[in-house]
Amino acid sequence: MTSKWHIGMESPTHSKVQTPKCRNQCHVEVEQPFSSSCIACMKLYEKLKADIEAAKNDETISGSWSKDKRQNHDAYVEIIEDGDGVEEIPALVYVAREKRRAWPHHFKAGALNALLRVSGVVSNAPYVLVLDCDMACNSRASALDAMCFLLDRRPPPDSLAFVQFPQLFHNLSHKDIYANELRYIFGTRWFGLDGVRGPPLSGSGFYVRRDALYGATPTADFMPDATAVAELKTRFGHSDRLVASLRSPGVPPEAEAMMSLAALASCAYEAGTAWGAGVGFMYQSVVEDYFTGFQRFFARGWTSAYCYPEPRPAFLGSVPTNLNDVLVQNKRWMSGMLAVGVSRRHSPLACRPLLRASLLQAMAYAYFGFAALCAVPVLCYATLPQLCLLRGVPLFPCPAATAAAFASSLLQHMAEVCVSRRGRLDLRTWWNEQRFWVLNALTAQLFGCVSAAQELLGARALDFDLTSKAAVDGSLYQDGVFDFTGCSALLLPATTLSVLNAAAIVAGTWKMSSSSSSSSGGFHFAPQLFLMCYGAALSYPLLEGMFLRRDPARVPPRITALSVALAAVLLAAMLG
Repeated sequence: MTSKWHIGMESPTHSKVQTPKCRNQCHVEVEQPFSSSCIACMKLYEKLKADIEAAKNDETISGSWSKDKRQNHDAYVEIIEDGDGVEEIPALVYVAREKRRAWPHHFKAGALNALLRVSGVVSNAPYVLVLDCDMACNSRASALDAMCFLLDRRPPPDSLAFVQFPQLFHNLSHKDIYANELRYIFGTRWFGLDGVRGPPLSGSGFYVRRDALYGATPTADFMPDATAVAELKTRFGHSDRLVASLRSPGVPPEAEAMMSLAALASCAYEAGTAWGAGVGFMYQSVVEDYFTGFQRFFARGWTSAYCYPEPRPAFLGSVPTNLNDVLVQNKRWMSGMLAVGVSRRHSPLACRPLLRASLLQAMAYAYFGFAALCAVPVLCYATLPQLCLLRGVPLFPCPAATAAAFASSLLQHMAEVCVSRRGRLDLRTWWNEQRFWVLNALTAQLFGCVSAAQELLGARALDFDLTSKAAVDGSLYQDGVFDFTGCSALLLPATTLSVLNAAAIVAGTWKMSSSSSSSSGGFHFAPQLFLMCYGAALSYPLLEGMFLRRDPARVPPRITALSVALAAVLLAAMLG
């Protein structure tokens, strides 16, 4: 928190230099990095980085924000710049919401709602831009692009709730071994969903209507002027300033009103109100974007739009550069969406007849809601062919049909990659996505299913698995080498099945060679053996990390030992 506060305090110095230059020399872009204005800004940026590092290393400052205090502190709001004047930079406000162990803070959705309340009093802008802390604006035209959609008055009038931009990344490796590009989402599926009332809310990089978040619908205007003050306070809380902002544009508060701003970010403010249920981002899921997008917007008749500006991305973020962070992130997505998908109250398919979402849109949301269940067939293909081969049982009675089905699935994926690459055959992307899809199914999706089942049974509280946002050395990722640093039991199913598969290949080869003299006995095992060889090629980075590598980023030895032991138990059980 110390570094975030320091960034907030120092950023106006940087902005006051950059803003006038952008207004007077609107042609200056990042493509001209050696212009005098850009050089001056880069020097200021380097100074800001040095000051932040110095503040982090200052024990008198960092010691005051211990790990315990970061989870137990008062609300703090400071208006750094009020944005008063045409030539000034926009309003800049630092907000730290209150944290108490006795109060649920509702993770990212709770933070967004606190910011929504404070901004409603400070500026009350009709549109809100949401960005994650590891994403930054890369083009000043993003607001103009979004407004072209949001201010369009063509029929149906005022039905657009938000404009979603793709999530692109500045540190993406050209090898991209973890499929961090998310090409199948932002390069394929979101374009298709743009024709079915719009893509889902994607967590970051979107402009959204404030009144839509407040509970308005396209067919019934949000009219706080005609609503009693007592009713507004029941929904939005006891703040007179927030209720007043619902009726008229907000005015930057005076210095003596700072306490009222801090109250908006307190833990107790939402008690007895509609925040998190009928107002703002919804709380019942760790995937607040997926859940809020369907229940708050599409289910009430709103639509969305997908804006993919080229060649300059609107926003750029940072991808995780080690395998553990990627899997933890995917596990949170999978468990959260599956919990929504199987919910009787909130499932896109179960509640679709009661809502205003179209059938195709509900099916699309259900596809993502049940994506974690892909772990079940992948787990079957990673165990049954191997164990059946060891027992001498041919699993695929018709080898030709099996080969045709397998080849068609690979060709379908290859065609999808070619279309998204505009006709270019990108075998590296195709292979990386094939490999990570299997790895993700045996780790993040599998544990996501377990986590969702525990939540439904009440055996586990709702938890938000954080992905590290700290700057780390991503040299291995850039070189195309798997970084297993920090990997835990999340990786254990994949490593165990990789060892089992390798052992089954050896046994299967011997079995086929010994039965080749008999009447085509080994031919029936050919599909199983080919499938296992394909699995071995996909899992080679895991086997290499367990048995061939000796660097610190290899698979942790305890995971390797457990994997070998579990695989040995399975082999002994099948051969015994």
